[in-house]
Amino acid sequence: MDSLSDRLKALGFKPASKIEKPSILFPKVDFATILQASEVSNNFGSTYLIEKKYPLDYQHGAINFNTAVELTTISAAAHVQTIQGTNLSNLMFVDTETTGLSGGTGTLAFLVGLGYFTNNGFLLRQFILSDPAEEPSLLLEISKISNQFSGIITFNGKGFDIPLLRTRFILNRMPNPFESMAHFDLLFLSRKIWKNRLQNRALQDLEQEILDIPRTEDEVPGWMIPQIYFDYLRSGDPAPLKGVLYHNGMDILSLAALFLHLSTSFENIQYSQQFNPIDFFSLGQLYYDLGFTEIAQNIFTECEQHDQLPPHLKLILLRKLGDIFKIQKDFQKALLMWQKAVGFEDISSAIEIAKYFEHIERNYDSAQIWTETAISLLSKKRYYTYQDRKLEKELYKREDRLSQKLEREHTDV
Repeated sequence: MDSLSDRLKALGFKPASKIEKPSILFPKVDFATILQASEVSNNFGSTYLIEKKYPLDYQHGAINFNTAVELTTISAAAHVQTIQGTNLSNLMFVDTETTGLSGGTGTLAFLVGLGYFTNNGFLLRQFILSDPAEEPSLLLEISKISNQFSGIITFNGKGFDIPLLRTRFILNRMPNPFESMAHFDLLFLSRKIWKNRLQNRALQDLEQEILDIPRTEDEVPGWMIPQIYFDYLRSGDPAPLKGVLYHNGMDILSLAALFLHLSTSFENIQYSQQFNPIDFFSLGQLYYDLGFTEIAQNIFTECEQHDQLPPHLKLILLRKLGDIFKIQKDFQKALLMWQKAVGFEDISSAIEIAKYFEHIERNYDSAQIWTETAISLLSKKRYYTYQDRKLEKELYKREDRLSQKLEREHTDV
C-alpha cells in the first residue's frame, strides 16, 4: 500500500520547503504617477510624498487662512503648556489613516498627513506607504519634520493618532518626536463648546455646521479606508487611494480652519453677536471652568439679559450666576438668580435661598418658607434616587432646626 506521502505526491502536493514564495510586486512607477507622488529616500529606504501648497489668503469654507490669532487663551483651554504670541509656524497639524480603527500593535499608519503654516502660505505634506516594509523610512521623514515644531494639533489625536504613532516608533526602535511637544486635541475643545447645540461633533460634522465646508465626490468614508488599503495591497492598483488622500488632506485643512476659528473665538469673546447664543453660553462655561470668572460672568450676564437659551441651559446659567454672586457676597443679585431658578423648580436654588435667610439675614421665618418650598419641589419628583432620599432627610432636619430657632425667638420675646 502506498504511503500517505506517496499519495500526496500523486495528487500534486509539494513540501513547503520546495514551494517558491510568490513575490508581491508593487508597481512603484504607476504608484507615483497615479497618485502624483514623489519618492523620498533616506537611510532606511524610501517612501512617497504628495505635497500641496495653499496661498496665504486661502479660503477654506468660512475660514480664511490669513487670520491673525493669539494662542495664550486656547493654550489654557486645551490644558497644554502655554504657547505665547501669534506664531502659528511653531505648530503642526497631524492626521493619520491606518489599517485598523481600534489601534493596537498590529495597526499600521500607512498614510500620515502633516500641515503647517509658512511665510508663503499653508503646506500640506502626505507621506504614504506603497509597501508596508517602507514604514521605517516614512517614520524617519515624519520625525525629521516634527523636530522643527514645538506643538502639534490633532482631532482625537490623544486617543488614537499619537499613541498609534508612538507604538510604531517604539516597534521600529526609533525615538518618538511627539513625546515632549505641546498637544492641542481639538476634539475635547469641540465637545465643550458645541456639546449644548450639536448632537454629533466629529470633524466632518463641524465642517458642515460650523465651518461651512463641503466635501466633493472624491471623499471616502473613514470606515472604508482600511479596506481600501488592503485591496490595494492585493491588487497593486493605487487609484482608489486617491480618495483616501483627499479624505486625509481635507481633514488636515479643516483641522487648521477649526483651530483658527477656535483661537479667534476665544480672543473676540466681547463680540457676542458673532456667536450662536448657545455656543456663547458654552464658551462662558469653558471660561468658568478655567477660572476666568470675570469673563464668564460677563458672558453669563449677557446671555441672561438676551434670554435666548432653552430652559435647561437657562437654569444652568442662573445657577452659575448665583454661585458667582454668592462668592462675591453680592447676595441681592444672587437671590434674584436663585429666585428665577426656583421658577424652573430648581431644588438647589430654593435651598440656597433658605441658607441665605438662615445664616445671613437670621430671618428664620423666610428660611423655613424656602425650606418647605424645597421639600415641596422634591416631593414632585416621580422617582427618588438615593441622593434624593438623603436630601429629603437633610431638609426635614433643617426644617426642625428652624422650628426650634423660631420657638426660642418667640420665647425670648
